Amino acid sequence: MPDRLDGEAGAYEIRLDEDVGASAVTWRDDIDGEQYREGMDRLLEHVERHDVSDILFDSREQGRQTQADREWTIEDWQPRAVDAGVERVAVVYPTDPVARQTVDMAARKKTVPDMDRLFTSDIEAARNWLRIL
Repeated sequence: MPDRLDGEAGAYEIRLDEDVGASAVTWRDDIDGEQYREGMDRLLEHVERHDVSDILFDSREQGRQTQADREWTIEDWQPRAVDAGVERVAVVYPTDPVARQTVDMAARKKTVPDMDRLFTSDIEAARNWLRIL
């Protein structure tokens, strides 16, 4: 049985992408507040359980994100991700232009120097980057 964690109402799915050796999360629709933070924390648990150092964020179906969640991601989650061993993060942009902007506002602010990032609209480009490095 595959190792997969689903969020409430199918808002996210976390799984091991064995092909690239990364924890992968797929976001769906608007997700914010407690549900978003729960998903991000569960993702770190997944990283630690599988002893991986890479994360693939498939945000193509993601909706908008609140400013409070963006700030939490930068100030709280990113340092904990580095502590958990995350070294590289590949982010596939949402297709919704406003949601894309919210992802940029949070994820492009590099508050921790020990995490490499790739931003792309192409899922295969993200997967290839994780394979190569």
